[in-house]
Amino acid sequence: MKQTDFARLLTYFLSKFLPGQRNVSTNTIKSYRDAFKQLLLYMSTECKIKPEHLSFSAINSETIKDFLLWLENIRNVSINTRNQRLAAIHSFYRYVQSECPEMLFECQKIIGIPFKKHQLQIIKHLTQENLQLLLKQPNSTTKRGIRDLAIMVMLYDSGARIQELIDLKVCDVRISKPSTITLTGKGNKRRIIPIMSKTRELLEKYMNLEHLFENGKQNYYIFHNSRNQPFTRPGITYILKKYFASAKRLNSDIVFPESINPHMLRHTKAFHLLECGINIIYIRDFLGHVNVTTTEVYLRADTEIKRKALESMYINVVSQEIPEWHEDTDLLNWLQSFCK
Repeated sequence: MKQTDFARLLTYFLSKFLPGQRNVSTNTIKSYRDAFKQLLLYMSTECKIKPEHLSFSAINSETIKDFLLWLENIRNVSINTRNQRLAAIHSFYRYVQSECPEMLFECQKIIGIPFKKHQLQIIKHLTQENLQLLLKQPNSTTKRGIRDLAIMVMLYDSGARIQELIDLKVCDVRISKPSTITLTGKGNKRRIIPIMSKTRELLEKYMNLEHLFENGKQNYYIFHNSRNQPFTRPGITYILKKYFASAKRLNSDIVFPESINPHMLRHTKAFHLLECGINIIYIRDFLGHVNVTTTEVYLRADTEIKRKALESMYINVVSQEIPEWHEDTDLLNWLQSFCK
């Protein structure tokens, strides 16, 4: 079967351009792949064009707009997901316009499709009290309890994304002072994170129990399940939710968020750093953000910082000369005295 121009360029885009030239992460490539799987499904079910027959001539800016509406109305995806799918399409057509200049005008029309505005969600995080109660839940006298506690403490103390923690290997950990770990983030960007003394002690204890300091284990993953396989995202999420439910049940008088996920510990670390007055530039580097504008979302969301800023410049504008209401029960007399 003859390969179509759309199939050829999409294959090169996903398999060569993104990993080879853009150096994007595997998760980003999977996200882009999922966007085009849905586009192919739309073209097949709604436009009656099978994937093997799909060419650029069958897709224009109106087709993409209809596809986005289909995602929202038929597939019931959120606006965030819709915008992620559009971002993947934008990236692909930027690549296409350099490979096929004759399609430049149509590519630019598709790239010009705007993202849909939506209300920013409140960034959920744990208070210091919530965090302390959560970390008290694992049974630190057992091997599994020490492992689970180490996972939660490392997620918080390092501000790591869940995939960064999953990918952490023995060779990425420096136990001797100054204690650090090396995280590999999006786009294979690496950053060195200092870890606190208590975290180092817990991590060293766990690694000793797992015999990870033995020769030949430098490339072993730090955290693994009972089958000695690296943890998955659902596996770590399950552990976190189990202890979170326990903390809520045993402390019913304390206000907790409705739910928890691993990324919430990263958010929690960012908020706690801000509350301690750490410069946002350092927080950006700590979290591995490319641009400080990404980090500024925590500034906009932290109501306690806003409260302190307002209180520091608050001016008492209430005059002490205004008569109190209870000085006279007669309304007319009160108004007359007020205007003298």
